[in-house]
Amino acid sequence: MLDTYRYKVDFSEVKYYMEIHEVLKRDLEFPDYYGGNLDALWDCLTDMLGGINYIEIHGFDLIEKKYPEESKEIYSILKETKHAYGDKYSDRFFVTIVHNDGTREEIK
Repeated sequence: MLDTYRYKVDFSEVKYYMEIHEVLKRDLEFPDYYGGNLDALWDCLTDMLGGINYIEIHGFDLIEKKYPEESKEIYSILKETKHAYGDKYSDRFFVTIVHNDGTREEIK
């Protein structure tokens, strides 16, 4: 039986760029050696694929406005992780973005 993990990532208090990666490291419980960049994000996310993961992201609208390119890259990496290794883990990796208006968007 696979372990199930639930994470809540909250970007609502992000004030500067590197804080994005600090939030990811803290809220996704990444190891101390997390490099704080997009390559490291991919590495740590794919390391999580051994279990069932539910990630709920709040405040993404904020970083989309402040850092549009970075937010597109993060979204893309989350989507790629869901479909990594020929969709082998797509039924174990779930990401939901909770928008400021309360709507929910599942990354597919």
